Amino acid sequence: MPLLDIRHLTIEFKTSEGWVKAVDRVSLTLTEGEIRAWWGNPAPGKALLPKLSAA
Repeated sequence: MPLLDIRHLTIEFKTSEGWVKAVDRVSLTLTEGEIRAWWGNPAPGKALLPKLSAA
């Protein structure tokens, strides 16, 4: 049984210039004892996912 199961997560922020997609259809499943990492260009999405999953 997964400790964390996220499916097709999309997060958008409204800015003065319109909507910005920070996370686009991310899926993640973690089971006990697993370690995962993600990387990519500097963007708010990578920092946002751990904060949301801790909530």
